[in-house]
Amino acid sequence: MYVQTVLLLRAEGLHSCPQVMWTTYRRTVSRTVGAEDGLVLVCGIAVGFEREGVPRLRTGRAEMTERVRFVGG
Repeated sequence: MYVQTVLLLRAEGLHSCPQVMWTTYRRTVSRTVGAEDGLVLVCGIAVGFEREGVPRLRTGRAEMTERVRFVGG
């Protein structure tokens, strides 16, 4: 819920991007930000204002039917 709420800052003019791949680099990031031992980075969020005129990187998405299976009626 916290991440979802932060992503809603778009309504206030801020853009955001969840970055879950940071978990791959959790030790490096933890060392860089000075996190205590025993804490694990799960997700990072970039937040800021969009710069006009900069090309956007859009990644492809799998079809929902490739990733989701509905069970029941």
